[in-house]
Amino acid sequence: MKCLLLAVLVSVFPLAAATVLVHGTVPLDSLTQTQLRNIFTLRQTLWPDGTPVRVIVMPDSSAAHQRFCREQLRLFPYQLNNIWDKHSFSGTGRRPQQVDTSSEMLELLRTVPGAIGYAEQSSTDSAIKEVRID
Repeated sequence: MKCLLLAVLVSVFPLAAATVLVHGTVPLDSLTQTQLRNIFTLRQTLWPDGTPVRVIVMPDSSAAHQRFCREQLRLFPYQLNNIWDKHSFSGTGRRPQQVDTSSEMLELLRTVPGAIGYAEQSSTDSAIKEVRID
């Protein structure tokens, strides 16, 4: 009975999608769905101003990572891992930096120029910008 109630509540009040966040100097306020996917699949490696993109992610077991992959990238985490492995093994790219907690994610977004990541809520830190996904 409790499981049924929870399922109904989640379907009526779905969890919010992960918020995409970038270092404050990244020169944009929005990304298309395709641009976001290209960044996280390591196809786009530079921002418009030439700054290297630094992708930061949570572990595959993280609910935030799973939700971000499904809802924002339209991929399963294992598919994203396979893409990163191909880039890493072929020498065409490096796997994204992985952090264990949302506070670590926010710290890297605050301090690493060109960083992009996600969180379950927006940040009030002026050194981090929220990016709208169109």
